[in-house]
Amino acid sequence: MRKLFVSALLTLSVASMSYGAADDIRSGGGNTDARGGYPVLQVFDSRGKSVGPVFSTDLSTGVILNVSGANVLVPIQRVSNSAGHYSASQYQWAQSSNVQFVTSNCSPPPMVNTNSSALRPVIVIRSGADATAYIAPDTSTSMATVGSYLNGTQCITTGVSGVQAFSEPTWGVGSIYPLTQNYPEPLTIHY
Repeated sequence: MRKLFVSALLTLSVASMSYGAADDIRSGGGNTDARGGYPVLQVFDSRGKSVGPVFSTDLSTGVILNVSGANVLVPIQRVSNSAGHYSASQYQWAQSSNVQFVTSNCSPPPMVNTNSSALRPVIVIRSGADATAYIAPDTSTSMATVGSYLNGTQCITTGVSGVQAFSEPTWGVGSIYPLTQNYPEPLTIHY
């Protein structure tokens, strides 16, 4: 009888251990969502340091960062080579589209005039291998005249050569965050 009792306890122990192991596999080993315990995709820098969870909107895919108390969605994109081929697994900080400046030569700081998410507006500018985020302050917008803007990598000056000058509402820049210094590229996404 005693052997039967020990055998039953051993069977229960093995069954409970395998149930716990299955739960650990399901949870991804730690990066889990508080709502359901399921794994959450994370962005990691080149050192393997977690940047934060992947977040997608209709307009972009990125990672939510908290910079000086402000939550911002910083866009990422796949790394591409000079032939236009994209990496299957490596990402980089994505330059914002529609980058405008008060200056006539596209020199920073940019006008932070994007409102692509409910989070604090941010503009990302790449200069070679460096990517920098320019984050709006906690203020209302004001009108500013656009002196120049980036068309891809080309700087277009307004008010000359038939390019009409115009004004836009902007927040200006409240803080600057060096993305590649804090989270070096290439970036990867996994659990």
